[in-house]
Amino acid sequence: MNISDLLTQGLDLMVLGMGMVFFILGLLVIVIKGLSALIMKYDPVAVADSVKTPQPSQIDENIVAAISIAVQRFRSN
Repeated sequence: MNISDLLTQGLDLMVLGMGMVFFILGLLVIVIKGLSALIMKYDPVAVADSVKTPQPSQIDENIVAAISIAVQRFRSN
């Protein structure tokens, strides 16, 4: 076996390996795009306009006063 046969065999293996990687990555991209389209078909993303923002609830003034007093006492210690 001479050097040219070894180089040819190495080149063949390199092209085969790179071809397999390219094929598998291409197949992966196709599968992911297909699954994404399938998911979007059956479970679309909710529209942002339909989401209602919660209104702030009213807090009793006595509770606010009690919290303020507690914070002042904590800071004074």
